[in-house]
Amino acid sequence: MLGWEYPPHIAGGLGVACEGIVRALVDRGHRIHFVVPALYGDETARDFVLSDARLLAPVPGGEGSLQTSRYAAHLLPYGEAAATDVHAMPWASTAEGRSSGSPAVQYSRNLLMEVASYAERVSAGLAGESFDLIHAHDWMTMPAGMAIKRRTGRPLVVHVHSLEFDRAGEHGNAAIVDVERRGLTEADLVIAVSDYTKSIVCGQYGVSAEKVCVVHNGIYPLEATDYQADPLFGNRPVVLFLGRVTYQKGPDYFVRAADIVRRFLPDTLFVVAGAGDLLASTIEMVHALGLERHVLFTGFLKGADVERAYAASSLYVMPSVSEPFGLTALEAVRAGVPCILSKQSGVSEVVRHSLRVDFWDVERLADLMINALRSPELRRQLVEMSMKEVSRMRWDASAALLEEAYGRFAA
Repeated sequence: MLGWEYPPHIAGGLGVACEGIVRALVDRGHRIHFVVPALYGDETARDFVLSDARLLAPVPGGEGSLQTSRYAAHLLPYGEAAATDVHAMPWASTAEGRSSGSPAVQYSRNLLMEVASYAERVSAGLAGESFDLIHAHDWMTMPAGMAIKRRTGRPLVVHVHSLEFDRAGEHGNAAIVDVERRGLTEADLVIAVSDYTKSIVCGQYGVSAEKVCVVHNGIYPLEATDYQADPLFGNRPVVLFLGRVTYQKGPDYFVRAADIVRRFLPDTLFVVAGAGDLLASTIEMVHALGLERHVLFTGFLKGADVERAYAASSLYVMPSVSEPFGLTALEAVRAGVPCILSKQSGVSEVVRHSLRVDFWDVERLADLMINALRSPELRRQLVEMSMKEVSRMRWDASAALLEEAYGRFAA
């Protein structure tokens, strides 16, 4: 199995999904060798092999040691995360000491070269290994998957968590689109994380619907830890945006809706939790709209800080322009937070007891926020019903569907 990240070093939902899939498949008796570009020593691999690609084969033109490796330690596959320090913006309301902490915020401008190098290493390093199939997650690992398939003749499964069309619409990186198109074409089976994503795979990339299986993501039950609301947020009603601050996630729509809501509910605090290439421009928008007292930027959050943010929130909003799935919505529901979800998302297929809106309809989004904040009973009902839905979204169920899909390759 090929992946670009693995917890705890993650840039978003991809690494979380890979961990859930691997653990569930291992629990069902499968043997997995999971290969990432780099390991940092604090990952946990229980009953499966987790490998650093740098150690599988020598660097082309080098001696094969960590010292001679040209591999960038942290590569962000979904666009450049802004290096902007939110604390350097004098008008920005920020959470002190929370600006980052994730190594994945760094970015390699030679990402395509690194993807090719990863493919070369993995293909050579796994040449003598015996396995039944190749499972590649997203575009960064597709070249490696295709190379291994050509070398071994084993079937290739491409798992689509996100596409360049999602990340950039019609103006995506042509080289990445080409990698995706070739990977999806050469794949023997495509796994899409939602029907929404399947429609894009088939419609935008010309893949036969018969070759695509939908396997929704899952989530683990929240551990017994009693997370307390972050005191940073005070006692105000909190509306939470949590995700990469980039085009795909729609942070500008969130801020524009906040500008409407604050006129009716001036005590509301809007929290933007995340980092990304639109962070600086989003902070500037907040300043231009005079929302400094209403919007708080926390930077990238992970672990307990994420759970504390959910614990403080009255409402979670996901205004994504194009969201293949949206694991954060499952996390919010698990934490007892009602959701407003973009209709252009995969998670809205499974969290039906949510308020849904077209990402571009800012006035409707603001109306839904106001109605939900004014109605504790509506929020209670949404949480009660959506938690029942999410209780069925387990990684074991996802793994069972993957097993069924793998079955077409059975000898």
